[in-house]
Amino acid sequence: MVNCTTDSPEIQERPDDLNYQVLNCIDDLPQLKITNNGTDSFDFAIYGQDYSQLYSQALSTSENTGWLEVSNYEVIVVATNDVVYGQKLELTLVPCDAMEIEIDVNNGLILVGI
Repeated sequence: MVNCTTDSPEIQERPDDLNYQVLNCIDDLPQLKITNNGTDSFDFAIYGQDYSQLYSQALSTSENTGWLEVSNYEVIVVATNDVVYGQKLELTLVPCDAMEIEIDVNNGLILVGI
């Protein structure tokens, strides 16, 4: 004879443990962080799809912007200086995105983290 029961004392899930990461972000604005790991200083700008400037900052080597919230979901990130002119990354963002962009050791603009 088999005894079946629906309440098992060894297996109990707490609601706090379920889908923890999913519940952390609901429709938050996307965020970008730009780091200059190159050998030169760069001027950075973030433009919206309509080419309106959303943010700009000059970054020396080893500096970063910190996390920036952007209200547009279609953005263009531009890095420029006297040697390397107008490197661009076009990004399509969604709510809760957190993307890291960097000038690498070869002074190239790259997406490093999502």
